[in-house]
Amino acid sequence: MSEALGESFIKLDDAGRVILPSKIRPAMAEGTYLTKGQGDCVFLFSKSQFNAYRERNRAEVPPGMAALDFDRVFYASVVVQNIDRQGRISIPSRLRHYAGLVRELAVIGLETHLEIWDADRWSAYLENIQRQYSELKEGVR
Repeated sequence: MSEALGESFIKLDDAGRVILPSKIRPAMAEGTYLTKGQGDCVFLFSKSQFNAYRERNRAEVPPGMAALDFDRVFYASVVVQNIDRQGRISIPSRLRHYAGLVRELAVIGLETHLEIWDADRWSAYLENIQRQYSELKEGVR
């Protein structure tokens, strides 16, 4: 999904809802999957992204306690949401609390899924990691 690229900024309303950026809504029309992400964020998948992730996870992750521990947290935290007529989804309070989502949010595209961050946490993370960015490519791919 090419829409899972880039960076957008959105606001969380008092009811815990966000209006998804218009460029990603068509891909999310069949439903969204939210779960605890790694690094103080919430992962957001479309239905097809989530199914592809599950298949990849089954095929690539070797069995063991670390994989089981990850899967327990990841899958136990999944919440399925449908986009309403205004293009909104609700982020449950347990996921908002986990990721420290308060008001200003950043939506980050990672090609296979999206991440929802508190905008200040995202800025701090980005500022820190950009110092190491040129060295990250080595050993990553």
